[in-house]
Amino acid sequence: MDDAKPKQRASAAVPSSRLSRMASLTGLAGRVAGNLVADGSRHWLKGQRPAMSELLLSAKNLEQVAAKLARMRGAAMKLGQLISMDSGALLPPELANVLARLRDDAVIMPAAQLVDVLEHNWGSNWDQTLAQFSFDPVAAASIGQVHKGRTHAGRELAIKIQYPGVRRSIDSDIDNVVSLLRLSGLLPRELDIDPLVAEAKHQLYLETDYLHEQQQLQEYAQALQSFRHAGALLIPGVDKALTTEQILCMDFVEGVSLIQAAEQKHALRHEIPALLLELFFCELFQLHRVQTDPNPANYQYNLNSEQLVLLDFGAVRQFSSDFVRQYHRAICAATDRDTATLAEALETLGFFSQRHDAANRQVVLDIFVEATEPLRTPGDYDFGRSDLAQRIHQRGMAISSTPEAWHTPPADVLFLHRKMGGLFMLAAQLGASVDVHAIFSRYRELL
Repeated sequence: MDDAKPKQRASAAVPSSRLSRMASLTGLAGRVAGNLVADGSRHWLKGQRPAMSELLLSAKNLEQVAAKLARMRGAAMKLGQLISMDSGALLPPELANVLARLRDDAVIMPAAQLVDVLEHNWGSNWDQTLAQFSFDPVAAASIGQVHKGRTHAGRELAIKIQYPGVRRSIDSDIDNVVSLLRLSGLLPRELDIDPLVAEAKHQLYLETDYLHEQQQLQEYAQALQSFRHAGALLIPGVDKALTTEQILCMDFVEGVSLIQAAEQKHALRHEIPALLLELFFCELFQLHRVQTDPNPANYQYNLNSEQLVLLDFGAVRQFSSDFVRQYHRAICAATDRDTATLAEALETLGFFSQRHDAANRQVVLDIFVEATEPLRTPGDYDFGRSDLAQRIHQRGMAISSTPEAWHTPPADVLFLHRKMGGLFMLAAQLGASVDVHAIFSRYRELL
């Protein structure tokens, strides 16, 4: 086994039983309530009368919520990620900012707990399975952490190991977190996230089955051969003999973050977003199979082979031909500013409900049209200088001001828009200029 010097990472045991995970949230609720009383008393003694929302959204409360979700990991942390990315415009900015931290690396599990997982999956002599295994993870996220290893045949592996108890606690975790956020007032009562919660549970059951992810990876790699830039992508192979429901073994591929790659080779700040945007259009309109998790950590860049490395396939989502046809109709209509056709397509997709008032309906149409600005702009679109995200946010506030009239779109739409928003943010972060109009034009005639 590898005894290389470990990196400085925070370590904490993952609560693996339903009781211990519920107790963690119950304790958090008590601390939030205690902070509220203490802070309220201090303000009262000073003759101040702060609003309840101000007390609930104190820095101390928000810090404790984020820290607890990060240490619980699993569904609790994943729901925080989903809420922060899909409902950010409807949340108090303070809470949205704290939840956004959950997209970063999680706290890792201690070595003793890691060994328990390895023994459960590979047997008591697990240490004989590989020629080398590093106990120091190279990455850690909401569901598992990744370690480096080498087989006796010399194959370098990236070994994704799932946190214990994550799968069996999905339903209770998510229900408890939603209850906590609602009871504490940190999540507005009027915000209907029930469809998102149901889909989060379903998605997590898929993502916590690494045998399913292995199949998704292989099917995605096969389908992607028809992509015209397939040679610019690198998808790791899998070791089927070592992969289990809780452990996924893939080829270890050298790579740096997209930010690092763009810093070392300036042209990549334009080339990488262009490739990712065309990949997205190909996924949706040609393959009907989209990797819907926009976390930049799911990508790396191999500077030697000059290839974009795709790493995570747990969130690959398949879309029906009917959905793709209607969404294609909607996005083309929005690009052409044809609001009548757009309204028909969005109605068919399930964007509107009977109680959706006319004012909000128009705001949704306006937002959709505005969001397609990069697609209809001739020549390079400067993501780094664009204020499109701010403009969409401002329009969205007109809906969030009357949340009882908000109708959550179908899950397919939510996950698709999550990916699109993530690609926009990545391109903006890199300061990319991309001819999105030319890229989209290649795919708008497909259907």
